[in-house]
Amino acid sequence: MSLAAASPQRQPFSLERIAGSALLIIVLLMLNKAGPPGNVLFFAILLGMIAMKPETAFKAFTICFLGLVANQSIVLKTPIWTVARFLIPIACLIRFAAVPLPARQGLLQRPYAIALMAFIAVAGALSIATGYCVDIALLKLLNFTIAAFAILLAVNVLQARRSDMAEWYVSLILVTVLLGFATIALGISSNFRGSVEASRGLFNGPFYHSNCLGPMVSLMVVYLVCVYVFGNYRNRWICGPLALSLLYFMYLSRSRTSAISMLVGVIFVVVLSIVLSRRGLIKLTMQVPRRAIIAALVLILVGGFIADMATGGGISREIVSFLNKGGRKEEIDVEQMLSSRADTIERLWHNFKESPVIGIGFEVAKSVWFQQNATLFNAPIEKGFLPMAVLEETGIIGTFFFVVFLLTFMGSLARALNVPGLAMFLTFLAVNCGEAMFFSLGGHGAFGWLLFAGGVLLGDQCVVRRVAPTPRFPLPTVWPRGLPAPGSA
Repeated sequence: MSLAAASPQRQPFSLERIAGSALLIIVLLMLNKAGPPGNVLFFAILLGMIAMKPETAFKAFTICFLGLVANQSIVLKTPIWTVARFLIPIACLIRFAAVPLPARQGLLQRPYAIALMAFIAVAGALSIATGYCVDIALLKLLNFTIAAFAILLAVNVLQARRSDMAEWYVSLILVTVLLGFATIALGISSNFRGSVEASRGLFNGPFYHSNCLGPMVSLMVVYLVCVYVFGNYRNRWICGPLALSLLYFMYLSRSRTSAISMLVGVIFVVVLSIVLSRRGLIKLTMQVPRRAIIAALVLILVGGFIADMATGGGISREIVSFLNKGGRKEEIDVEQMLSSRADTIERLWHNFKESPVIGIGFEVAKSVWFQQNATLFNAPIEKGFLPMAVLEETGIIGTFFFVVFLLTFMGSLARALNVPGLAMFLTFLAVNCGEAMFFSLGGHGAFGWLLFAGGVLLGDQCVVRRVAPTPRFPLPTVWPRGLPAPGSA
């Protein structure tokens, strides 16, 4: 008997709702311009939103961490932010934990949640065993645990409620684009630490640092691609101008990590959409035919080659300049590209060799600056390359449990045909190979987590669940005792 497809009704993107949400986000962010009183009012409103329904609580979660990574000339962050940014994940964790769910849909029923808990327990035990900055390591681990499970629990709850957050995420991206162009117009687009000179003129636009802008922009572009390719929406055309604006920001930032990560994400969108097209009673929806996607990629490559020929190699020179961070060399300087991460990786490798089994401790560093300046509430580190950072901090033991979590999480997404979520997660991992922020959930890592969480929620809306039709007159498989069975004398 054939299966009947239960396809979700096609919904339009409401430009009015997207614009209204963007205006709300901007107004809330601008409250912080008033200094401490504005900060207090900002977080009070967010806490009020968290107390409302789960969808509103999740919106407050994203607004908080968009504000955290926003340009400092737009969102003034006083010491109130130092404490309040930790309170929002706690409030969200409590709020989403209070939502009743069927037993089989609870987060702790998910294998990846159990794998993450195992990694956290192991990382904590190893940090204690090292005896190095144990208080800072455990506090950072606690913050990571709270924020990570708040995000995963929020996703689990919104999936169970079949909540569609695509319009909200497009609003967040619209705000990013509007703030980016506003910083250019106001002359504050390269103002890390308050001056162009301090940031060497690197474009940070809507965010506080160019190293934050690149990763977030790449994730946003991949999200928009997923919305356009898989989203069951009308008015998806809005994704085009938003993506082009983000690519312009990426070009201005000269962020090679973001460009490479974005390409990784787009490639995975194409590959995964072909490989994970159908599984059992679930089918992935495609708003753009696979052949059209491949044809578009070929057209872009051929068109780019022809345009490069027509401009006398102008496009290829611009690409080389981008990869060389504006250098004048006519060839890609591989040594220069690798040098920005080589010293960091070499330092991490040295620390790993000194303690290969248990590592040096979760999210701590051996540098002189860290030892002299790190406090419980302010202990920033710069690891750069996530795989090496995990090895350095948790050793071989912790790395094993971390890899188990990654594989379990990706396997869960693959089994559900959640291509947008899987593509966003792989993009996030690619980003972390140039800007390690996976565990920095007290900083811009939390916004990265929330962006790939948006991909997971989008993917849940992009599958068709196929069900067999119910028989018109169903008969019990075991006939009740004492009653004659059909056809008996």
